[in-house]
Order: sequence, then structure tokens, then C-alpha cells
Amino acid sequence: MKHNGEIFSYQIKKERRRRTGFVILFFICLYIFINLVITFLIYPVRQNSVSMIPDVPEKSVVMVSPVAGNYERGDVVLLDSRYSRKKNFFISQVDRLVRFFTAQQISLFEHNEVPSSKSHIRRVVGMPGDTIYMRDYVLYIKPAGERHFLTEFEIVKEPYNVTFYVPPADWDTEIGVKGSFDEITLGYNEYFVLADNRKSSDDSRLWGAVKKDEITAKVIMCYFPFRNFKLL
Repeated sequence: MKHNGEIFSYQIKKERRRRTGFVILFFICLYIFINLVITFLIYPVRQNSVSMIPDVPEKSVVMVSPVAGNYERGDVVLLDSRYSRKKNFFISQVDRLVRFFTAQQISLFEHNEVPSSKSHIRRVVGMPGDTIYMRDYVLYIKPAGERHFLTEFEIVKEPYNVTFYVPPADWDTEIGVKGSFDEITLGYNEYFVLADNRKSSDDSRLWGAVKKDEITAKVIMCYFPFRNFKLL
């Protein structure tokens, strides 16, 4: 009788170990799957600034995809942070976990006290080969091979909204973010990106043109708060 009890107890322990191993394996596979999804397919990003108002309001959440295809004029994109910090593999994986369990709200590499450490959501307005200039916060574009300039709103396929700022007549245009600049021509693989809030955001007017590999993903939609739902 005692021998049978020992066998039964052993079988229970064996079954528990098997179940525990199955649960651990399940969560490992789930973690790998989630990392594949958020690395190669789609993931959420929180917009904490007013740089993209009105289309992407402050404190909204957008869905971005790194496999959305080539970037076109008018696309809203996610850029790498301007603050460079080397990441080793272990810390990168820990950062992925932290981001996942905090719904992309906390990162080991993005610090509130260093504004340039954060990723930026901006709009592509200038493409490789374009000649561009700005007057009163409106961009004028002459694509490669064309003879005439058009405003960004005339040349883009899908309309978008921007926030303009009309400074006082005696305002020094060299103060703050420039609302006007002279002609420049974008080189191979160079994109000119602007914030929709033209009066108080850093963008290519300060950084210069960005390379394609500095663009990490395309913003697909703004989905939260739900009243702000909009395809971009």
C-alpha cells in the first residue's frame, strides 16, 4: 500500500513538473512571438508632445509599422532618437520587456531629462532630389526634373493639417525655429521632415535632412484616445 502511495506521489510530482515546464515554454514562445511582432510588424508608440497637432494630439497613442513599405511624401514616420547610446544585446532585451509590460510608456534608453533621447514622430515633406525652400512656415517644393515650385499642400497626395504661427511684424526670424529658409536640394537617400506644429518643434529645420536609415517605422494610425482615431 505504501509502495503504491509512493508511486502515486511520484506521478503527481512528475505531472506538476511537466505542467510547470509547459507553462514556462509557453511564456518563452509567447515572448519570442511578441518580440517578432513588435520588431518586424507593428507596435504602439505614445506621443507625449504637441509637435504633431492637430492630426496627432498630445498624449495620444499611435500604431507604427517598420514594414509599411517605402516612405512617400506626406507620410508620418517615427525617427530614431537624436541622442546616441550604445546598446548591448542583454540590455536591449531587458528594454523590450520593460516597454512591453509598460505599454511602450517606459524605456531604459529614453530619459525625460534629455529631450533628444526620445524618438520623434514627424512628417515626410521633402524627398530625395527635391529642391525646397520655406516662407512663413509653408514649404515650397520642386521635385527632381520639374521646373516649377508648388506648395507642400498642392503636391501631396493625401491632405494633412498643420499649425501655423504668424509672428509680429517686428519679430526676429532668427529666434526659435525658423519659419523661412532659402533653397536647398536634397541628396540621395535624404528626406526632409517637419512637425505639423510648425511654431515650436524641432525637425529638419534644426537637424537638417535625415537619412532613410534614421526612419525606423511608418505611423499607420492614431487610435487612442478613441475619439482621436484616425488613419494616417
